Amino acid sequence: MNLSLKNPELKSIALKVVLLQILFAAATFMFVAYELANLNRTIVRQNTTFVGQLLSKNPELEDKIIGYVTKEPSQEEFEIGRQVLDRYGYSENMPLIAQPVLRKTYDGFELKSSLLVVLFAVPLLLLIFAEYHKVFRKVREISAASEAVVEGESVTLPEESEGDFGVLGHNFNLMADRLKLGMDKLARDKLFLKNIISDISHQLKTPLSSLLTLNELMLKDKGMEPGLKEAFLEKSRSQLERMEWLIAGLLKMARLEAGAIEFRREIIPLLDPVEKAISVLKTEIDKMGQSVLLTGEHSAIFHGDEDWTAEALTNILKNCVEHTGQGGELRIDFAETPLYSRITVKDNGEGIDKRDLPHIFERFYKGSNSVKAESVGIGLALAKLIVEGQGGSISAAGDKGKGAEFTITFLKGVV
Repeated sequence: MNLSLKNPELKSIALKVVLLQILFAAATFMFVAYELANLNRTIVRQNTTFVGQLLSKNPELEDKIIGYVTKEPSQEEFEIGRQVLDRYGYSENMPLIAQPVLRKTYDGFELKSSLLVVLFAVPLLLLIFAEYHKVFRKVREISAASEAVVEGESVTLPEESEGDFGVLGHNFNLMADRLKLGMDKLARDKLFLKNIISDISHQLKTPLSSLLTLNELMLKDKGMEPGLKEAFLEKSRSQLERMEWLIAGLLKMARLEAGAIEFRREIIPLLDPVEKAISVLKTEIDKMGQSVLLTGEHSAIFHGDEDWTAEALTNILKNCVEHTGQGGELRIDFAETPLYSRITVKDNGEGIDKRDLPHIFERFYKGSNSVKAESVGIGLALAKLIVEGQGGSISAAGDKGKGAEFTITFLKGVV
């Protein structure tokens, strides 16, 4: 009951019906009072006529007659009069229409009562129609809004009113927002799928063409010299490794961008993922004659996923190794404060051109000083996705010819 009274529609119709009932009761009271006044006048006129006729012939009976008219008769007198009038069909059980005093009043009373009922029923019906029209208009508005949402339009229903329609409007808006978010996500996923397929197709086209060309040359030249054949096979191996790296990297990026990866949140020393990354690249580091120096707080910890963080660091270190050259130095510094944990990777290689810095973490972007033609440009983009997916941040700095610096920061508040 309390919930129903909160509905403005119900309160509105209840208030109007009560007001209409009050008006009807007042009209009924006035009508009855008016009819009783008419009846009183008719009775007075009848008694006056009766007294006049009787006294005109018997004036000496005035004192007795006046008492009968102005005072209540005794029971004995009533019984004498009743017995006489019963013989002429004039009794308490006679039809109203047979009562001379009430005949005209009764005929008018039926018509007037019917008109009064009609005058009350018509406004009541109009009131009910108007109130239900308001309710169904709101229902039609909600129906139209639902169709608009299905068509992809942005629709908001008013929520300021109290009652069930206010609650319905609020819930409808929540549903519409969720549907819009879902549709936007589907559109983004569709665009992402389209882009990732386009990227894979574009990036695989070059190594596949190279492999087909090398394979065709080896098939046509049956007497190919062993040294040349080994060189061709080495190029084929290089292209296959590039394709393997590209496909693996793109699949990881696709999973990260689609939100299919759930990172673990564990307390891990910063040193652990760094050592994993170094071990993966140890052969290449040794081949280049480079040195790796670990400095800072080796006991620093962070909340994150060790394996994926090692993946990000592997891509960053790989980029540094490729752009540092023979005999270069890689410096990895650890830092920890009450607010954050940080890893900084520096090299003394060729550095980063200022015009490349804003694009360094973009997918498939290769800097103007890229040393390897086969570089696909997804390593740093993948590292950024991994770090930011764990609530961290990554940035790059450097100058051309002065080395590069990459900084990864994990806030202590992000758990």
